[in-house]
Amino acid sequence: MRIAALKFIQSHSKDMPFDVVTATVDAPLSEEQSESVELAELLLEAVEKVGDRRFDDARALLRDMWKAKEQSSNLFRVAMNPSVRLVEFQRRLPFFQVAQFAGIQTIVEHVEGARRIHILDLAIRTGHQWTILMQALATRRRDRVEHLKITAVATMERELIEQTGRRLVTFAHSMNLVCSFYVIMVRDLAELRQDQLQFDSAETVAVLADDVVRTLTSPAERLDSVIKVIRRVQPCIMVVTEMEGSRNSPVFVNWFVESLFFASVLFDSMGECMGSEEAWRKFGEETLGGVSKMVMMGTISDTLGQGRAWMIRSMKVDIWRAFFRRFGMVEAQLSHSSMYQAELMAQSVPCWSPCSVWMDGKSLIVGWKGTPVKSVTAWKFS
Repeated sequence: MRIAALKFIQSHSKDMPFDVVTATVDAPLSEEQSESVELAELLLEAVEKVGDRRFDDARALLRDMWKAKEQSSNLFRVAMNPSVRLVEFQRRLPFFQVAQFAGIQTIVEHVEGARRIHILDLAIRTGHQWTILMQALATRRRDRVEHLKITAVATMERELIEQTGRRLVTFAHSMNLVCSFYVIMVRDLAELRQDQLQFDSAETVAVLADDVVRTLTSPAERLDSVIKVIRRVQPCIMVVTEMEGSRNSPVFVNWFVESLFFASVLFDSMGECMGSEEAWRKFGEETLGGVSKMVMMGTISDTLGQGRAWMIRSMKVDIWRAFFRRFGMVEAQLSHSSMYQAELMAQSVPCWSPCSVWMDGKSLIVGWKGTPVKSVTAWKFS
């Protein structure tokens, strides 16, 4: 990406909103690398034309890329499929594991001593994170858990979510835990209502919002609606994990370029963690790469007046703090244990060495080669 940006600036003699000081084109590129650079230049060219409102020219450049929007259903099924293949893919990249361990450790600490626990998961996907919680609960020497409930909120693919639930219940039973699983289907997460949630006053409630809050920020009323419902069930803690970054610029060109560079960080991590595993690289390109392309191409399409926008705006943790404080939510300090679990996970695989974790105030940041990738925050309701 940096090489493409440098070549683009050199050929256009104009400034673009990114830093290319470390870029170099001195070393010869392989055929595959050259093709990647050409594609990146094409994207930057199209973005420039959209920014200049030269929409016809932008359409001509992107004519062969519209199929990205048609992939949404298939990509969702890949991301939601509770298969060994997806779990193994996630285990090969550090960000999922590091953020999950830190977040689940935070929940474990806040339900300590509770005998009836109810988890509300706003985006359960494979549900692998809850096996970590179950293992922690099963090792309790005192205050044995009487009942663990998990309620998953979903907008589509009920059958896949129910498969996840059956796997989790089976795993819980193998840990000698009594567990039940419920699914709440809504057309849109913002349509979640309190009367759909079956919570008992004797239960200690914890909420996990994993890579989902950013989908609720436009318009802002959608997030307001969900937070109001969550507040009424009085959770002891709400853990939020989000992709970290300043991809929230009101200027389309800036936003697009920031997103493109962030995607390049994800691909760099795949290159180092899956370099010799062709099958896993292909799987990653179909999921992470496909979603990234779908979001960016969909946004260009909307700008051209051709359809719906995929305006998923990632923001830095300080912006999330401002969002949540509007609702009277109080940020909780992530513990030393959460930080320790995150560091252990980041150090557990040799190729994960470029992954690092650090604190930003009370929150945890997971990065790759110094670039922030994910944040983990914890919130209580005042």
